[in-house]
Amino acid sequence: MGVDEMVDSSVFDAADAGGEFRPTRPQLLRLFGLAVVVSVGLGFVPGGGYVIYPFRLFATWAHEMGHGVGAIITGNDFDRLELYRNLGGVAFIGGADGLSQVIVSSLGLVGPAIVGATLMIVGSRPATAHRALAGITIAVAISLVLYVRNTFGFVSMTAIAIVFGLIARYGSPMVRVATAQLLAVQMALSSWSSRNYLFISGFERDGQRFDSDTQNIADEWFLPYWFWGGVLGALSLAILAAAFWFAWLRNPPPRE
Repeated sequence: MGVDEMVDSSVFDAADAGGEFRPTRPQLLRLFGLAVVVSVGLGFVPGGGYVIYPFRLFATWAHEMGHGVGAIITGNDFDRLELYRNLGGVAFIGGADGLSQVIVSSLGLVGPAIVGATLMIVGSRPATAHRALAGITIAVAISLVLYVRNTFGFVSMTAIAIVFGLIARYGSPMVRVATAQLLAVQMALSSWSSRNYLFISGFERDGQRFDSDTQNIADEWFLPYWFWGGVLGALSLAILAAAFWFAWLRNPPPRE
């Protein structure tokens, strides 16, 4: 038995404490594959959008919170955020310009991928998947208290936080891992969920025109918005690939 197998066995022994069912490596890999297929495929199935809707709304929340966290770490104001039924959202940021504007705009696009990668790694083992979901539940709860201010956003994210919290507390090991992986893939691919957003200079909302995140970056730096869209989109995919390698290839679960 190699070192990696010994480490993995100890992790699964911890998950097996109290007689809990212990998934095998093929079962866990099938769960991850199912999460990817569901994330990509449901959008093309009639009615599939309704099934994946809560996960996509969560990805929108993560996108806007990425902007907010960017504002906080650069010393700018993060007043509030709003989420809408059409999966749109807005973070109300004040004072960002120059490099801080680049950071705020970039974190809205790659921040969810970073969190998704963390979820993919921590949520790939039954011993730790509940911690990943519990951490997400706590993060949503904090944002509800401090930042989410419109009715739809507050009610919908409260419901999502409750469901994730219940799964973290009462879900079976397989359900916890499957939920964490589906959520991780959705977040990691969130910048590509509406591919045109990466490659547009602006959009309209309620009759007003707004610059896209990539246009905000282009305004501060010299290259065009579509270049930054390609860079940030590629970075999100690279983060997903690195997380997959670390969680499932470098240190795979035991074979049985």
